[in-house]
Amino acid sequence: MQVKRYKVVAVAAAAAVALAGTLIGAAPANAAGSSLKGVNVVVGSKDFTESIVLSKIVKQFILANGGKVTDKTNIKGSVTTREAMLAGDINMYWEYTGTAWLVYQKQTDVNIAPKDLYTKVVAGDKKFKVTWLPMTSFNDTYAFAITKKNAAAWGVKNYSDLVKNSKMPAKPVWCVESEFQSRPDGWAGFKTKYGINDADVTVKVLDTGAIYQATKDGQCDIGEVFATDGRIGALGLTVPTEDKPYFPPYNAALTMPDSIAKKYPQLVKALAPIAGKISNAVMQNLNARIDVLGEDADEVAKSFLVAAKLIK
Repeated sequence: MQVKRYKVVAVAAAAAVALAGTLIGAAPANAAGSSLKGVNVVVGSKDFTESIVLSKIVKQFILANGGKVTDKTNIKGSVTTREAMLAGDINMYWEYTGTAWLVYQKQTDVNIAPKDLYTKVVAGDKKFKVTWLPMTSFNDTYAFAITKKNAAAWGVKNYSDLVKNSKMPAKPVWCVESEFQSRPDGWAGFKTKYGINDADVTVKVLDTGAIYQATKDGQCDIGEVFATDGRIGALGLTVPTEDKPYFPPYNAALTMPDSIAKKYPQLVKALAPIAGKISNAVMQNLNARIDVLGEDADEVAKSFLVAAKLIK
């Protein structure tokens, strides 16, 4: 993505202030300075920035405390990543409660409070012998974005305003990523919920992450995005209100097989405080530093851990 740095400095600075405000006065975690010597794990992630940087945080934390890590981040697809963990190809990765609930546990109810959903997902994953560490407060739900300019011109305030709106193009282009097109919580269900007819829209399938710039440039009238992505603000996009609840909560939590949790109880204890340090503002900042300013994910992860007083 080609975005000139001077256009996003203000956005990143604001996010950095939010990060600092969240972390000022935070007490060091119990794991800070402790030894994880003897721990040797494979850390994986899905193939988008947020998942990658979250797993880089785990990687850098373990390394800083004397453990060993094999980095297998950037695996394509949620199901592929989950199967890699269950098969033992990776030992841990960050999963989202809504994804586990709908995709792996095959549930359908989406009107569940975040903490209640987490409790249900943890219980449901016992049969798969998967351990969930504490969840983050941030909710990286799926969302649809348009440019702020178009939102004003079209009079769009909520998702319903995107359907049968005479101010919009006759056959608006909706851009989605390939995984969203086939997920149970994806495009098909969203169309049904909001009454979108295939004949009234053009659907383009783009790679993960490409939709943000394409929406800004006008290749997409409406683009599917992740709610915590730093590019939403940086590129002048806005997310209308979800006026007909469709998406469940998507709070992230580190997951690992029960066998790994039992093998390294000290690791589970040490990693547990990390989730509590990552709010919506913090996650947006971390994403923006990588996707907008082009910083290295490992360096962003290390600087977060230092700022959060999780490592020295």
